[in-house]
Amino acid sequence: MINPDNDKSQISVECSVVVPVYNSELSLEELFTRIRSVFAEMNRTFEVIFVEDAGKDNSWKVLESLKRQYPSLITAIKLTKNFGLHNAIFCGLQFLKGKYVVTIDDDL
Repeated sequence: MINPDNDKSQISVECSVVVPVYNSELSLEELFTRIRSVFAEMNRTFEVIFVEDAGKDNSWKVLESLKRQYPSLITAIKLTKNFGLHNAIFCGLQFLKGKYVVTIDDDL
């Protein structure tokens, strides 16, 4: 896991976006760029919680890179085995800092 800090007193964000990730290395950067753009247009604070569900591609490496670039905006969690979409979402919900929650798919 990378930075699953659940201390809500440290960071105040309006919206948490939870993204279950499975074999999506090709769409993750574009997805984050679009999320960031939407929240910038609305002038709202946000975080993105990516939960990598033990896929077979390089999604985790992409998430590590994004996390290094945007450490205050991204939480990246790597599951030890494939638990499925709903369990990945439930996992991400445990790390929310935002007042509001959005769940979205990873495939744009």
